[in-house]
Amino acid sequence: MSAELPLDHAALLRVLGSAYGLELDTVTFLPGGTAPAYRVEGAEGCVFVKVLPGTAYGAEVRERILAEVPLLRALRRLGILPRVPRPVPTRSGANLSHLEDSSLVVHEWIEGTNLGAEWTGAMDELAPLLGRLHAGTGAITAAVPRLPVPPEDFGLPFEEGLRRDLELLRGGLPGTRPGVRALRDLLLPYEPVLERLLAQARAFQAAARARPRPFAVCHTDAHGGNVMRDPGGNLWIIDWETARLAPPEHDLWMLHARLPEVLPAYEAAAGRSADLDPDVLGFYFCRRALEDVALDVTMILHQNTRPEQDEANLTVLERFILPSVAATEGELEALLAALGGG
Repeated sequence: MSAELPLDHAALLRVLGSAYGLELDTVTFLPGGTAPAYRVEGAEGCVFVKVLPGTAYGAEVRERILAEVPLLRALRRLGILPRVPRPVPTRSGANLSHLEDSSLVVHEWIEGTNLGAEWTGAMDELAPLLGRLHAGTGAITAAVPRLPVPPEDFGLPFEEGLRRDLELLRGGLPGTRPGVRALRDLLLPYEPVLERLLAQARAFQAAARARPRPFAVCHTDAHGGNVMRDPGGNLWIIDWETARLAPPEHDLWMLHARLPEVLPAYEAAAGRSADLDPDVLGFYFCRRALEDVALDVTMILHQNTRPEQDEANLTVLERFILPSVAATEGELEALLAALGGG
């Protein structure tokens, strides 16, 4: 969930007109994503605009977007997954445009709704789409110069920063802003489970690195917010900016609630047995919970400049991330038991 930028809507409309030839007149902020995004519409139609602010995080996302756009075009052109976002180039053929210190990426509007809480019920449809994606790895890597994120190295790059931030929060933070004090009160009760997950992640990391696995092109984030259903009932997978080469478990662990049940459909589409590694599954369970926490903590402590930004990050932590952290150990245990029992 992102906070709206102090963005001049009239200036945004002018850029869409001059850079893309789109004469549109209505701008609506969409708060659901990690980066500020807008629905912009008019007599000529409707587009989705993602705004990448001129911050360190915005620069990082911008580099990923520059690789995401060719990937989306390749997925469509190769027929691997035709229902992915369609990027709109500028009139000069560029993938990004600019508004003040921000970059803009524009996609055709997808008529559909995010699955959200209905995602679990759609896993039998999503699993074969992931199988097709993984099976298309050779064709995809031959068609694009790079993927948005480097190949998996089983790293924990956030660990040092998260530990440092937890220590900072424990220090009392006298005179600091309300958002940081709220973060301290919200996060510190979860410190014991975070420490356990860090220890588990390091153990799973060592095991995963000791047993190399074949890599596939993975979306890495195909949860209910990034899967949509259109009016015809078809699924669309959006937000490919963290796609990378990784073991298939990087995508499959997210289906843990129904993975044993939907695995045959995945394997039929992938054309091979999944042969899941429990240590790799465990690594992804733990790392995802920890890196989600680390991202929002970093935003609040080191990047946000406005109260509404803090509020957006705190809301995501309280409603989604920290409950997921609390459930991670039990969910992993249940999945490994179910797979072992099969």
